[in-house]
Amino acid sequence: MYLFTIRSKIKPKSEAARRLPDVAGAYVNAWIQFKDYDAAEKLARLLIRERGWIPEETTDASIIQKKGLKKKRDKQFYAEAIKYGYTLVFNMWLKDAADAGINYEAQAK
Repeated sequence: MYLFTIRSKIKPKSEAARRLPDVAGAYVNAWIQFKDYDAAEKLARLLIRERGWIPEETTDASIIQKKGLKKKRDKQFYAEAIKYGYTLVFNMWLKDAADAGINYEAQAK
């Protein structure tokens, strides 16, 4: 299983934007049960788009094994991805957040 963290912004005219008017973006953790890395990442981006978001940069990617998981929450996400093939977790930030416009990944490079 792969775990991708993909920085995404909300699509302006989407249902998600209507439901979440104060949200500017999110780091989406995409747990994808797939054997091929490239196909798994493409699937993650497609699933994010289907929910009204625009995937931008993949900030992290790793292979996940159940035995390496410590937190109960992570074990739940893993189990859900095994059952359904994927799990998306949106860690959102608000438009008026003090650091909403900062791209930390670009600064780190």
